[in-house]
Amino acid sequence: MKKLLVTLSCLLLFSSVAFASPQMDFSAGSGSIDLIGRNTENTITVDGEYNFDKKFNFDGTVTAGLGNDFALQYRNFVPKSKNTSIDGITYTSKIRTNEYNLLYKLDTNVAALAGLVNTKGYLNANGLGSSETNSKNYWQVGIVASTVVAPNTTLWGSAAAGKNLTNYEVGAAYEFSPGWEFDVNYRNIKLKDFDVENANPDFAASGFGLGVTYKF
Repeated sequence: MKKLLVTLSCLLLFSSVAFASPQMDFSAGSGSIDLIGRNTENTITVDGEYNFDKKFNFDGTVTAGLGNDFALQYRNFVPKSKNTSIDGITYTSKIRTNEYNLLYKLDTNVAALAGLVNTKGYLNANGLGSSETNSKNYWQVGIVASTVVAPNTTLWGSAAAGKNLTNYEVGAAYEFSPGWEFDVNYRNIKLKDFDVENANPDFAASGFGLGVTYKF
């Protein structure tokens, strides 16, 4: 939570400078598509914290302007771990997240978001079977913001929170061609209190990513 508060404070400081990225043109018909390859580490906490070996996963976002300073956003992130040996048993973990957000442009350089995060967790033990949590919905609210730091280059971030959820991302974007950007970023999402077989595990995923954004 402390990291999230620091991120929120930094994002609010961005409100005094020009906005360039992420997508802030919410006029009807505008939009953006983001595709990030992320080297992700999964963590499951239940009677102790278990970290799984990192694996390359994709993280995608589509944002569509509605007009009148509103936009809809969909995000899909399904980080899966590599095979990981824990106490002599080989495990893999996976977290499925689908986000459905409504964004509202507060100023030229900051937007608020509110949305639903639908999630499910999976754990497979080689030779012993697999288990999965019940699907769970989390509500979140947050902000997105950015600042220009050099020609065609911006720093940006988003931070959101809700009951048993924190979800933040910070990065840098470079516009290498009109409408196209190269992105480098870090993302962290934590989801608490899943329900599976009379247990309530917490799932988390974090990692650095590289990718591209197309704005239209």
